[in-house]
Amino acid sequence: MGKILVVDDEQSIIDSMSMVLQSEGHDVEGCLNGMCALQNVLRTEYDLIMLDIKMPKMDGMEVLEKILEINKDLVIIMISGHGTIETAVEATKIGAYDFLQKPLPDLHELKLTIRNAIEYKKSKDQLKRVKKQFEESNRIIGKSEKIQTVRELIKKFAPQNHNVLITGESGTGKEIVARQIHIESDRADKPFIEINSANLTEEKIDQELFGKVTEDSFIQGKFEQAEGGTVFFDEISSLGIEIQAKLLEVIDTNRFVRSGTTNNTYVNVRFIFATNAIPEEEIELKHLREDFFHRINVLRINVPPLRERMEDISLLLEYFAERTERESNIASKTFSNGAIDLLLSFRWPGNVRELKNLVERLIITPDKDVIDAEDIELPGTKHLKEFSEMFNKNMSLNDFQNESERIFLLKMLNDYKNNISQTASALQIQRSHLYKLMTKYNIPTPSKIKEN
Repeated sequence: MGKILVVDDEQSIIDSMSMVLQSEGHDVEGCLNGMCALQNVLRTEYDLIMLDIKMPKMDGMEVLEKILEINKDLVIIMISGHGTIETAVEATKIGAYDFLQKPLPDLHELKLTIRNAIEYKKSKDQLKRVKKQFEESNRIIGKSEKIQTVRELIKKFAPQNHNVLITGESGTGKEIVARQIHIESDRADKPFIEINSANLTEEKIDQELFGKVTEDSFIQGKFEQAEGGTVFFDEISSLGIEIQAKLLEVIDTNRFVRSGTTNNTYVNVRFIFATNAIPEEEIELKHLREDFFHRINVLRINVPPLRERMEDISLLLEYFAERTERESNIASKTFSNGAIDLLLSFRWPGNVRELKNLVERLIITPDKDVIDAEDIELPGTKHLKEFSEMFNKNMSLNDFQNESERIFLLKMLNDYKNNISQTASALQIQRSHLYKLMTKYNIPTPSKIKEN
């Protein structure tokens, strides 16, 4: 049941409406003029307002405008004994939900109209909550200069309709950047459709993206599901060359031909792409078509790795801890200074995603109010064991230096999944230098690993 405000300059109308509505279980308040209604709206949240048009001093149309200035989400049914179609149209344009003429419709119809209006308000509120949760879960946390640059680019690019390419290591938050662009764009109330490029095979692309028509069925593709909204292709380095060619045509023409038909289907979507690889290197390796790259690389955002924004770790730690406690209904926990210092000393090869997963585990698993350094399991146990064993070996200083360097390189390459550019960046050396070290220690290159 709902909370309803009845606004009419006749007390008898308020009384009769209240009797009908209260019999349905609604909580009803009344106002004899517009000023009273505005004062009530300022202090009370209503599920429905029944507003008479013909009132002295301030008529219902003026009250309607002022109420919606206070709260544009309120649901208002206008009532008039002298209404015309023009008045009804004008009220609807201003923002009224419905328009009823006096004498009011029969009891059954009136109750149904009110029930539908309240359900509509509840749906609006639910949608508002979902949108707020969506925005909250896709917030970009941080105050570092590099993350501020990302925010500025999002704000600059969001109103545009051009393609956006988001680059950055795995776990940096490329999807969140894509969603934030969508949230801040004029397409925010339309769908955001994510497509995992790794799952997009040559056999699946037509049905997955364009849909399919057969004699007895119709399957809608992702592009049509996203009509008016945003299509986000994640990890485009996984796309096959032939798939890139098909997508290039759609991006260029905004149309495609669905399987089972010969007619063009036009699409109105904004494309955002993301990759954890360096596109220019992927072009050299023939993994990425140059014409496809130039078409998607209109606007570009690079999301920095966590090791380059270490000043954001404390904020991220607090954010993920509070969110986990709220979602899991767990009492608030704190991190000791030792624990925070240890977390600040990590390199975080898995970036923000790795930090998030660790914080969730630390909040949920230990049965204690304060998380200490000893509660945090250090990654890379295997390589630590190798280092530990070296201390007991009979070896020269030169051999120790070489062996420790070899183990460290293996650990770094493992952390960054044999991505040469990202490993070199983390080591703060040139890619050519890393290749020389790999040759020195007989460490296979990624291409050799793939061949084997």
